[in-house]
Amino acid sequence: MTNRYDYVSNFSKILELSLYHEFFVNNKLVAFDLIPDKETSDLIKNYNLILRKKENTFIILKSNNSNLSSVVFAGPIAMSFILKFNDLLFLNKTDIPFKYNQKFVLKSTDSDKNRLHPNTYVDESIIEPYDDNGLIGHVLFELNHNNEFFGFEDSESDVTPLKIYARFNSRIVKFRFNFYYTKNEKDFSNFFVYDENTNEKYNNFSSRILENGMKVQSFVMPEEVKMNETYNHKLFLKKEDEFNKSFNKFLPHPTPNNLKFDTDSNTFFLESFIKIN
Repeated sequence: MTNRYDYVSNFSKILELSLYHEFFVNNKLVAFDLIPDKETSDLIKNYNLILRKKENTFIILKSNNSNLSSVVFAGPIAMSFILKFNDLLFLNKTDIPFKYNQKFVLKSTDSDKNRLHPNTYVDESIIEPYDDNGLIGHVLFELNHNNEFFGFEDSESDVTPLKIYARFNSRIVKFRFNFYYTKNEKDFSNFFVYDENTNEKYNNFSSRILENGMKVQSFVMPEEVKMNETYNHKLFLKKEDEFNKSFNKFLPHPTPNNLKFDTDSNTFFLESFIKIN
C-alpha cells in the first residue's frame, strides 16, 4: 500500500529535498532517513515545523496560522541533517570509493543552487573521513534568504518551496559467471556462452580456485555495464555435443551482493555462481 499524505490547508511546504540513484529503474532512492542535529531539532521545535518523507523526497512544512511573520524570525536559517542509508548494499551499488568510514558533505554549490554537490553525481570530491564505522551524509542548507517563509508581515501561504536534490551514480562493473560441478570435475571444453541479443558465442573460460578452495570455470562478459535493477542481456550456457544438443541453461543476472574488486585489473566484478549437474 502506498503512503499518502494529505496536507491540510493551514500548512504549506517550504522545502523538498529529493534523492535519486541511477541503479533504480525509477531513479528514486527511498531507503534513507534524515536526522536533524541538536541545533536543527531545536529550530524545528521553535518554528513549529513538521517533517515528512514521501518516497524519495524529504519535506518540511510550516504552519500558516503561527506568528512566524514577526520580524523576530526574519533572515536566513541554517539547517543540518545526518543522511542515513538504510540499504545494506548501497556501497556496492554506488560509484564511490569502495570503503567505509566515509561521509558525504552535501550542500548547495555556486554552479547549481538546487544541486547538493558540484558535479553531476555525488563523487569523492565531497567525501571526507568519518570516525565511526559506516557511511553517512551530512546535509547542509539554508532557508529564508529573502524572508519568503518567515519574518515579514505580508507572508503568502502558497509561496514556492525550495527544491534541492542529490543524485548518485551506479558503479561500473563487468559480469563474471562462475560455473562449478557438484561432484567430480568434468570436461568443460565443449561449453560456450550464447548471447541471444547479439547472437555472439563465447568460449573463453578460465580456471580459477576461489577463496573457499572451490574450483570454477569463469567467463567474463567483455563489456562494462552500469549496475541496474534490470539488464537487457539474455545469456545462456550451451554445449557443443552431438549426443546432448538440448543442454541450455539460462544465466541469471548477477546481483549487487556479489561484488568483488580485482586489484590487478582495477575492475569491479559482479559475480554469479552457477551449478552444473
